Amino acid sequence: MKKRVGFVSNSSSSSFIIFKDALSKKRLDMVVNYQDWIKFFIELDEKKNEPENLINKFSYYDTDPWQIKVEDDFIFGETSMDNFSISDYFSHINIKPKYIKWDDGYNTEPFYSQLEFIKKMKKKQRKRKIKKINKKNK
Repeated sequence: MKKRVGFVSNSSSSSFIIFKDALSKKRLDMVVNYQDWIKFFIELDEKKNEPENLINKFSYYDTDPWQIKVEDDFIFGETSMDNFSISDYFSHINIKPKYIKWDDGYNTEPFYSQLEFIKKMKKKQRKRKIKKINKKNK
């Protein structure tokens, strides 16, 4: 199941872009190596005998992979068949939705709207940094 934004089509493909600076190094690794981390979480879940049962929540994570690319300012992911809900995984590892831009349709590169999202996020970050510097200099 994928997260839909905008119109609904018959497409089973989806993509996301995440503002990279919003992630710690560990979260970045959790996105890039999501299959290894999901396996770890499932094994941990089973050892603890937790009721959440992550094996069901993250079904198809290893047979229906997302292609992940790390760029300078963002992480881009896409799949042409997304039975595995990577948005549920992002929620599980506490990535705030405001740092993710979703889109539908097959593409191997970010859509224009996703790149515009990253530009806006960078601009907001610059404003926060300037504000922080100005506050220190007072």
